[in-house]
Amino acid sequence: MIAATGGRPSWPMLAAGVLFAIYAIYVVAAALAQKAEASLPFKLGDLGEFGLFLAASVIFVIGFLRHDIQAKAGKAGLWRAIDENAERYAMLVFYVFVCAVIVQEVVRRFVLNYSSAWAEETARYAFIYLGYVGAAYAVRERAHIRFDVLLQRMPHRLHGYVYIFAELCTLVFAGIAFYWSMQTIGQLLRFEGASPVLRVNKAWFAAAVPIGFALVILRSIQAIRRDLADLRDGRGAYTGKAMFDE
Repeated sequence: MIAATGGRPSWPMLAAGVLFAIYAIYVVAAALAQKAEASLPFKLGDLGEFGLFLAASVIFVIGFLRHDIQAKAGKAGLWRAIDENAERYAMLVFYVFVCAVIVQEVVRRFVLNYSSAWAEETARYAFIYLGYVGAAYAVRERAHIRFDVLLQRMPHRLHGYVYIFAELCTLVFAGIAFYWSMQTIGQLLRFEGASPVLRVNKAWFAAAVPIGFALVILRSIQAIRRDLADLRDGRGAYTGKAMFDE
């Protein structure tokens, strides 16, 4: 993405480009060394390759969203911008990472004949994070799939009460899920369960569940406050987004 200043790339995009270039050069050099049955003077290993690629992906998204974040922060304040868009920004990081990892793995496997062991594992876990963070964002936007046939037959003044009841049910479910997922995290930390490839504690990946449900709890509380304010002020309930909204 090009910054508005003189058509020059912003520094996060330049930094991301440098990191991606370093990663590409390293992979090509390692593939050539493998074919020549030689060894590189140093090896990043699976964890090093993953860390470099993840850092490049995160910085790329920061550069891509830089002007959007600045514009929203300038209008509503930084914390308000984060509150309104935190899940959306995080989902973009995970989505970019998953897509980029899959593409680079195809190139490594079928062009360089030098596949990685970490790509499939990290893409799978990043997709799990994407799903749970996305669930919280859908709670905030009231975009989860729902059947509103009964709601449409009810008087509009009762819609707010129905939404509050639904959010309370979501809050209870998320609280139970958060509690039991934290039990799993505790067991992983206690017994040091490691992932098959990166050999890091699985708690880092399983944390997607309690993090996601903690965000669901937060967004459910915010939704209840919003519905109560709407009822108090006589406004119609926030209906959110339908599945096929443009």
